[in-house]
Amino acid sequence: MSDQYTEKQLQNYENAKSEAAKDDALYRLGTHLEVLPCNGNAQLTPEQRDTVLDAARKGDSNA
Repeated sequence: MSDQYTEKQLQNYENAKSEAAKDDALYRLGTHLEVLPCNGNAQLTPEQRDTVLDAARKGDSNA
């Protein structure tokens, strides 16, 4: 199972009311999982969103 921070950011993503809030959660998760650069830019491309979600799912399957 993934760590608590990963779980929290996935919940934040799922419960977000706006695209900006969803991207913020995914940016935080992506930098935590080290699949996105830590550059302060939380405006993600569709490819970056997919990369972060795929990395989070792989983390869940490695439990």
